[in-house]
Amino acid sequence: MALSVLLAVISWHTAWNLGGLAVAAGYALAVTAAMVLLAPLLTDALGRAPALVLPVLVTACVAALVVAFVAGVPAAYGDALGVGSDRADALNVALSQLAQGHYPYTATTYLGNPITPLPGALLLAAPFWWITGNAAWQNLAWLLLLLPLLHGGRRLRAGPTVLWVLVAFGGLEVIREFAVGDDLVTGAVPAVAAVALVLRAARRWSPWGLAGAAVVLGVATCTRPHMVLVVVIVVAAAGVVAGARQAAVVGAGALLVWAALVVPFLLGGTTRFSPLHTVAKVTGDRAITVGIVVIALGALALLLVALRVLRPSSPEAVAWACASVLFAPSVLSLARRLLGGPAADVDLTLGAAAVPFAVWAVASAMLRPPPTSSGIPLLVGQELADLGEKQRRLLLSTRGSGDPPR
Repeated sequence: MALSVLLAVISWHTAWNLGGLAVAAGYALAVTAAMVLLAPLLTDALGRAPALVLPVLVTACVAALVVAFVAGVPAAYGDALGVGSDRADALNVALSQLAQGHYPYTATTYLGNPITPLPGALLLAAPFWWITGNAAWQNLAWLLLLLPLLHGGRRLRAGPTVLWVLVAFGGLEVIREFAVGDDLVTGAVPAVAAVALVLRAARRWSPWGLAGAAVVLGVATCTRPHMVLVVVIVVAAAGVVAGARQAAVVGAGALLVWAALVVPFLLGGTTRFSPLHTVAKVTGDRAITVGIVVIALGALALLLVALRVLRPSSPEAVAWACASVLFAPSVLSLARRLLGGPAADVDLTLGAAAVPFAVWAVASAMLRPPPTSSGIPLLVGQELADLGEKQRRLLLSTRGSGDPPR
């Protein structure tokens, strides 16, 4: 149900453009029915189908997405859905400036807007821009990356596959962004992968693996300013799973990557660093003001209190925590409008980055081992591997000292 609400909210503007209140409300009901009623039926049907059906379904969906992107938005729906992507153009322009040895953040998009993606977003999009000339092709790669994340590996399962298909094609804002080249939704998928990597490294007690995962987390979250809250959540989760020292490795590694990516661009002056203008989405002022600092500190304080109480450690809990903080910009934008702000400033799509995390959370719940008849969860998969690793370390630590293993 929570995933349905996310999809309905971030798609509200697009649905409204297509037909006003009736279409927006109808879409909200339809997407809820699809997630609550249709998804279980499709999962059951595909679970009994031949093994070849799932790969064929995924291949057909990927082909349809490619066609949707290449064909673009039909002219009849150009006003409602948009015929181009200012966000994709921002990446293309910034990367073109960098390739020419110029400072990227003083350029503007074809609409005259400033460049808003942080340097991590430029780094992630660079291979796609270099190969194809259009950074928007990264959307296809990130949607494909989401598949093994939802399945917990390469093996396709009915439930996560149905979930992926319904989000990719049933999420109105998701398909709109894919058709025009926006990256608010898909741009968060690398962060989901980085979070999963950190949690896995923390459970395996691998110092070098954890340090490498922290670097990946730093790059994958240095895409938009509010993604730094994901780092805070993952550091807290690493502390719950592996201890304070491992949490410090994750936090220090990720924040050092942020500093390495952002600081060089700040040396020319904060007024030239155009991503700072995104604070206007919340405060209406394109600068670091007292208002935005108070909001940021308040959000951080609330997040720390929540993490202290909830202590998330499982992929499902961490994913929902990340989805909650990433959805906050949509809530703040709506609150600003309700408190008397200009109607034109309402942008409910700002929370679109929450969708991949919410999808991961729902898929993780699907893959959770069922409880035994006594109500105690079964130790399978990762939990069993973790137990075996701890026993192995205990045996190694006692061997040679003459002490019997306990």
